[in-house]
Amino acid sequence: MKKILPLIAVGLAGVLLLAGCGHKKADMEDATTAPSNSTKLNNLLTPAKVKVPEDSQTSNNDQLYSQFYKKDGQWYWKLTSQQDGTIDNSQIKSLKSTNQTDVYNFSMVSNQNKKYNLKFNWINGGHQAYTVNAAYHNVDSNFILADAKVSGQWQTGAPEAIQGTWATDFANNSGSDAQKLPFTKQFLNITASATSSFLNEYDSNHRLYNSETSNKTTNLFYKENGNDSYVLKSYNANQTPVVYSISVVNNNQIKVDGLTTGSLIMSKSATSSTTAASASSASSQSGSVASSTTTNANSNHLTDQQVVNWIWPYVQAKYPNMNVASTDFTYMPQMKDGQLYVNVLENHNAAAFKKSGVDTGTNPQVASFRVTASGALQQMNATTGDWTTVSSGYNG
Repeated sequence: MKKILPLIAVGLAGVLLLAGCGHKKADMEDATTAPSNSTKLNNLLTPAKVKVPEDSQTSNNDQLYSQFYKKDGQWYWKLTSQQDGTIDNSQIKSLKSTNQTDVYNFSMVSNQNKKYNLKFNWINGGHQAYTVNAAYHNVDSNFILADAKVSGQWQTGAPEAIQGTWATDFANNSGSDAQKLPFTKQFLNITASATSSFLNEYDSNHRLYNSETSNKTTNLFYKENGNDSYVLKSYNANQTPVVYSISVVNNNQIKVDGLTTGSLIMSKSATSSTTAASASSASSQSGSVASSTTTNANSNHLTDQQVVNWIWPYVQAKYPNMNVASTDFTYMPQMKDGQLYVNVLENHNAAAFKKSGVDTGTNPQVASFRVTASGALQQMNATTGDWTTVSSGYNG
């Protein structure tokens, strides 16, 4: 027995050690899991407490309704339909983050005591619309809060007051390229039938290097939400709704919710005084930075203002009988495949166009330019799509 005891002791120690490792592993797996009464869950679901009908774009005849609510300190999800009434009233036991941004897994217990998982996602990270996916109920649906909160029917298109290209001021880059490209600028383009958004990354001299397209949508609708306020919904390629809440601040400025997790103030002209001042500040710096600015100004990496200065004579030439300024237009600069592309659009709210009696229903697109990798400026033929070099290099 004395010879066996050490073996038993070792075996028992091994069991205890393995058990301890098991607990550590479980703790690691649950590190991103939060209980149903956590602050994280409160912040996530409080905006979704209203009863919302399923998006009419994707719903069938038996329209579903979704509602998250809190009772006695616990969160619940209630699923109903027009035909069947209450389908389920499930308690949320916990939530867990996923490797997808703004997507969470909920551990649920139904009113029939059935355990299942539900995937929840605030679309775009903004609190305008969400997606619910639950295999237990065969539900994979989108819910737009404006369908419950904003009265009236959806109208086709977008109001003239918010059509155009909008851009934020420069902001600090929070992405992985922040050290090399410390500034970003968010763009949102709204036409009568579609929207698109993209994020530009700039170096310390505000020269454009990267562009990341977030959403390109079609099938555009809107609702009025009070004075100079609107809700837009449109659909991307997989029919997921992209929803923005937009308030008009003035003719050249809007406030946008739904594009990112927070509100954005966006201006209509890429040649705002802030941008011009930034370009002036960058060009006035001394030493190696100033030398770098001069060198790279002759390549395809330019500030927004330098781009406008370069293409402006070619835009102005299209209006021989109008007294237009560069600020009467909006500009969409994007980097694609190592080349800088710029779309130019009329700002129909500008005084020059209002004075001329322009038909605001016409396409505001004026011209498309690109700066090649070799530093030449080219203009696209709108009919053939061919590119013609109009300037061999930037001389600003």
